[in-house]
Amino acid sequence: MFQSILARLSARAGARWAMIVGNDGILLEADNRAFRTQAEGLAAEYAGLMRMSRKAAADTDMGPMQSSLLVTDQAKILFQTLTDDYFLVVCLELDAHAGKAFYEISRAVAPIAEELVF
Repeated sequence: MFQSILARLSARAGARWAMIVGNDGILLEADNRAFRTQAEGLAAEYAGLMRMSRKAAADTDMGPMQSSLLVTDQAKILFQTLTDDYFLVVCLELDAHAGKAFYEISRAVAPIAEELVF
């Protein structure tokens, strides 16, 4: 189920890849199987970034973090909270429109979150 949602999200948003990560840094799913070995290490790193971002938002009384954007000289990395335990990471080309990607992510959140509820 996640594989098809992530593949559709990546195609619509023009993303390089997308993945679902647990707050513990465990990779739940990545849409690109060839990317999977690298994704497992990245998932742990991105979980650390999410923890720090959530703490910074809480420490500054900004409320719970919903989404975040990290821009490097080669890509844009979008983070979206899915549930209390999981978040989505989407990698875009540098010239891609983050607004469109955030819109497509907002459409994908509910179907993903439904599958994450046990």
